[in-house]
Amino acid sequence: MTRSLPFLLLAACASAPPPPDPRAEVDAAIERGIRFLVDAQNPDGSWGSGRGSTGFDVLASPPGSHDAFRVGCTALAAMALREAGERTASDRALGYLASYDGLRRANPMELYNVWGHTYAMQALARAAKETGRDDWRSAAARHLADLVRYETLSGGWNYYDFAVGAQTPSMEGTSFGTAAGLVALAEAKEAGLAVPEALVRRALARLREMRLPDGTFLYGADYRYLRRLPANKANGSLGRTQSGHDALQVWSDPGIGEREIREGLDRFFREHRFLEMGRKRQFPHEAWYQTSGYYYYFGHFHAARLIGRLPDRGGYAERLRATILPYQEADGSWWDYKMWDYDKPYGTAFAVMSLLLVR
Repeated sequence: MTRSLPFLLLAACASAPPPPDPRAEVDAAIERGIRFLVDAQNPDGSWGSGRGSTGFDVLASPPGSHDAFRVGCTALAAMALREAGERTASDRALGYLASYDGLRRANPMELYNVWGHTYAMQALARAAKETGRDDWRSAAARHLADLVRYETLSGGWNYYDFAVGAQTPSMEGTSFGTAAGLVALAEAKEAGLAVPEALVRRALARLREMRLPDGTFLYGADYRYLRRLPANKANGSLGRTQSGHDALQVWSDPGIGEREIREGLDRFFREHRFLEMGRKRQFPHEAWYQTSGYYYYFGHFHAARLIGRLPDRGGYAERLRATILPYQEADGSWWDYKMWDYDKPYGTAFAVMSLLLVR
């Protein structure tokens, strides 16, 4: 007897392989990223060396700016490894961060050390809270003191001082640097560090001022009179917006609720191509809306944090995974902006932490 079409379809479905498990794909990518970080770690526990220049690297005077990049990369890698459950390499990294005391302002103009202090404090505070180790807590407090020292004249943080080069940085804070600092300070406070209330209050005030009515964040407070600059438009702010909302939400800002978070995420994915245009570009701010490559994984990390706190992810997690997984390199790393040999450690750390939040 001739078999019916429905019977043949059912038989074909029964013999077809099961659909791929999205969780397994994400877990495999995370595992490759972790393997890259472990293999790339320096003997002293750090990441990055200042080698591998293209000849077109961002302004960075040695040794101070490179100390900042190395400390920042090491802190991010330590957090990513620890979140993934790795302890051997991350312990070595935290030992490096706790013992290294060479992070300084490179010169009156370059303050990349602020990024190093921000992420080192965050990594050490997390680890101290987890383990109860006093040496890691005291090291986190040392980086906190440096964030107090390098606060701009009006609050928040910048990584340049092109204006005066004063002891107290004379240029006002950037939105994304201030946001990253506030997120780190929230974790430091949770770990029991004495975070100055006035420091947080000033940074939050500046960050609120940099948020425009449509949810766009200015590049920095200094740009308040240049709102039509391409970088200050909504599509130029895609990566910054997520960090700004993240920081304001963790400090319970009454103006940032679920509606504002979702609006920012909707725009992030709807206009995502402008972030992609900047990814791996040779020079900062050369892409449409003056986006830079280094916003890519930074922005995705803060977007993932926001998604993880939503009561209903509404497909955001799947969309975020789709903007990270395809860009993993053959060696297991991710990178978005070429910076000597710091790009892969920080890019991989941000990507791994993002995927852990949305897998």
